[in-house]
Amino acid sequence: MTKSINEIKKEFEQADRQSLLSLYETYRDDNRAGVVSLIAKYKKQEEKLKQEKNRIEEMCIYERKYADFQYICGIDEVGRGPLAGPVVAGAVILPKDCDILYLNDSKKLSEKMRERLYDEIMEKAVATGIGIISPARIDEINILQATYEAMRMAISNLKLKPDLLLNDAVTIPEIEIKQVPIIKGDAKSVS
Repeated sequence: MTKSINEIKKEFEQADRQSLLSLYETYRDDNRAGVVSLIAKYKKQEEKLKQEKNRIEEMCIYERKYADFQYICGIDEVGRGPLAGPVVAGAVILPKDCDILYLNDSKKLSEKMRERLYDEIMEKAVATGIGIISPARIDEINILQATYEAMRMAISNLKLKPDLLLNDAVTIPEIEIKQVPIIKGDAKSVS
């Protein structure tokens, strides 16, 4: 008896990677439009996932280059562009075998994706730190110095001392830790 398209759809929904390959083989000669469409949909999803894994692998270039360092910390700021409000810096040390997909410059992500990634990063990170500098302090010392101050604060709020900092475009003054400034680092490094 031939399975209905809904039954086949449930099989695909419950399948892992290995099972998908088997399902492709099982239904390759089924010419019903719904089955052909289902196979195409899952193959397209697989291709997108493969591309994303490759993109993330490319974003590990700095982490591989500096793999001898135990704790590699990525650091970036937010709030430097607006006319009002605080400047905030975040520091994160991810595990060596980090497998978080869809990491990217936050401006390139939807709000929903940023929230999902926040939860995953907080769950998987070895350590995180935040630094916040008020608008009043920004007015006292200027936005660039306030950014550096927020970054130093974020680093000091980590529960572990990093061995290396991968910074988004800047070298932070008054920091003794080795630093690697990366132009557009938030889109080039997973850290």
